[in-house]
Amino acid sequence: MVFFYACSSAPKPLPVTPAPLTKKTSLEPQEETLYSAGLITDYEIWEFLREKPRENDVLETLGLPDSVWVDDNTDFRVLYYFVPDIQDYNSVEVDQRTGRVLGFEWD
Repeated sequence: MVFFYACSSAPKPLPVTPAPLTKKTSLEPQEETLYSAGLITDYEIWEFLREKPRENDVLETLGLPDSVWVDDNTDFRVLYYFVPDIQDYNSVEVDQRTGRVLGFEWD
């Protein structure tokens, strides 16, 4: 009878970037963005997000989100932006591992 035994370490999980601050949790004053200054249209935002930019670029263009939700498996997070004109939220889904936009809903 032959027994095979192998030692190996557990696979290392991929790094997960921390969730960004929100408008309420940021301790610093908000810098004006293209979005907050009204210098970018909804269509231009839609085109920008369609290119699957990095999360940092999204935050630079749209500013800090109003809230952030992370899925149970921590695969992705959703950045929510409240739009007063329609009294609803637009959302941007970001891959936790790559930091790129996975999907979005922008009205």
